[in-house]
Amino acid sequence: MQTSALTLNSDQTRGNLVAPQKAPGDAYLKFEIAQGIQAVIPMHQVQEVLVLPPQRLTAMPNMPACILGLMHRRSRVLWAADLSKLLEVGSLDPSPRQYDLMILRTVSTAIAIAVERVDGILSIPPETIQPTPSHIAVNLIAYLRGCVLQSQDFLLVLDAESILQSAVFQGHQPFQS
Repeated sequence: MQTSALTLNSDQTRGNLVAPQKAPGDAYLKFEIAQGIQAVIPMHQVQEVLVLPPQRLTAMPNMPACILGLMHRRSRVLWAADLSKLLEVGSLDPSPRQYDLMILRTVSTAIAIAVERVDGILSIPPETIQPTPSHIAVNLIAYLRGCVLQSQDFLLVLDAESILQSAVFQGHQPFQS
């Protein structure tokens, strides 16, 4: 199976991929973290979305359970991690045919995050993002900007910066650009 990718840049996410006319609100990538847990992340924090067979990941010994391994992408070596294990809300299929990955990027760090499924791009007006409800697990709060109810879906609004600053990745930065 070949790698397939969708590279996202700011012009595409604000124009062609969201809608022919700019919808009110900011662009977010919608995905399923684990079975039944839906989330969004701001598009400006997502560099790329791709599908990758597990054979393209190199497992590394003595790493936290959420680390799937190392991958090579566009002349860079990146960690690939299971977001559901990182957030302690479940885990992905242990023997998948392929991984749905999002490459999250900040100024100095990029990490591939595996999720159950990538659903597409949404436009979310900032005023519709609500504070995190009290019933959300404590381990998730550090990674959330809030939540939003859209079309009967309860969506967690994640922050890539917080994910990339997770203690799991500190001291495990392979080769940063």
